[in-house]
Amino acid sequence: MSQSTSSTHQPYTESYTYPQFVIDEKTGKIEVNFIDKNSGRVVRHIPAAELGEIVRNYGPNHALSFQK
Repeated sequence: MSQSTSSTHQPYTESYTYPQFVIDEKTGKIEVNFIDKNSGRVVRHIPAAELGEIVRNYGPNHALSFQK
């Protein structure tokens, strides 16, 4: 007797995050929040210091330049 396997597939839901760039008006420093599209909640926050480190580590070996 052959058994059929049924798998339950969840329909694709457009669940994703998007970046929200926040500029501190006093310091001019940029922070990034990643927002969950469905809930509107911040799921990841990158403070200015960490963002600066990411940019420095990205370095001069890449095409983008973040210098003024």
